[in-house]
Amino acid sequence: MPLGVNKAILLSLLLPLAARAQSGPIVPINSVAPSEVAKAAMAEIDAAHRELGPQPAGFFDGKSRTELMMMRQASQKKLREAALKFYTENPEDPMRWAAVLRMFMIRGEFVTGTKEGYDTAEPKAAMDLLIVDEAAKAEWDKKLADLETAMAAAKDVPWEVSEKKLSLDVSNKLSVAFKAGKAADPAVMSAHDELAAKFPKGDLALQSYLSLLRASGVQGTDREAAFWQHLAESPNESVRARGEAELRVAKAAKEPMELKFTAVDGREVDLAALRGKVVLVDFWATWCGPCVAEIPNVKKAYDAWHAKGFEVIGISLDRADAKQKLVDFVKKNELPWPQYYHEGEGAHPIATKYAINAIPAMFLIDREGKLITTNARGERLERELESLLGEGGKP
Repeated sequence: MPLGVNKAILLSLLLPLAARAQSGPIVPINSVAPSEVAKAAMAEIDAAHRELGPQPAGFFDGKSRTELMMMRQASQKKLREAALKFYTENPEDPMRWAAVLRMFMIRGEFVTGTKEGYDTAEPKAAMDLLIVDEAAKAEWDKKLADLETAMAAAKDVPWEVSEKKLSLDVSNKLSVAFKAGKAADPAVMSAHDELAAKFPKGDLALQSYLSLLRASGVQGTDREAAFWQHLAESPNESVRARGEAELRVAKAAKEPMELKFTAVDGREVDLAALRGKVVLVDFWATWCGPCVAEIPNVKKAYDAWHAKGFEVIGISLDRADAKQKLVDFVKKNELPWPQYYHEGEGAHPIATKYAINAIPAMFLIDREGKLITTNARGERLERELESLLGEGGKP
């Protein structure tokens, strides 16, 4: 059966460990200068890893589940063999632990074939129709256990490898706890805290905490504030910054939001000077399709409500070398409101301050300067403006 019948089902079935698409190393390691042998070996391992996904358009067309599954097994085997070969033949090279890490990331299913009905079965039933070499799988699991012991005792493991390995362990603990309905257990939070404390300059702890937030059921409840407060006290830099930013967003719903800058056209912008007006703070970028698609709606609202006290402020997240592109876009599309553009290096100061991790993010501020919503998109913007500036919203 071609995959086109239900791509979503087959993707979930075949690619649970798909690698993220990127041009550089799948696990970047900068603390060690790799040898030429290590570079070649890791390039081979990366190539096998990427064969597992994400896949290009049309890849699944005309292929049965069985064909896709066996292609997946071949790629897993290629990765295992390349990683183990490099580890075995280079016992003094610290990059051998990067190869071992990849074996932990792609542990392997050891499927040797499928039973009749696999290609058309429902996902859960299909899993029972896989033919697995249990002996080979058990032998490999023992090999991984030995490698884990060796890694724990080694003194030359790059810190990036250690961070990723611990994050995998934390993720596994969360997965087990989630299945048992215990994702909110304090022990799970403690495991995340250990990752954050052990690697204070690493980024993986934050990703793990965000997974915990979703899995624990805390998100969107009264307990979420305590979650972010906990993160704001973390020794990990990125975790602490995110916690502080989320608390600022929560605070903006209770106290006037603060924002002040000089726009690309020279206008001075200060939310404090706009008290008494309703303000949309639009975090966007010219490269963001959904952001651009939202512009006609914002312009329509601006034209309808500006005279009644509605203002718009654009916060561009365009790249550091795209200032002229932003200026040209604003001019071409006749956007009358001011735009902030970050010209410096490093993180975007306003986006970081208010925990913007995806755009469009549209903050609607009421007459008192307080945050009403962070998602004033589409019809919701019109409804909110009617409530705040319409006949019923007169001060």
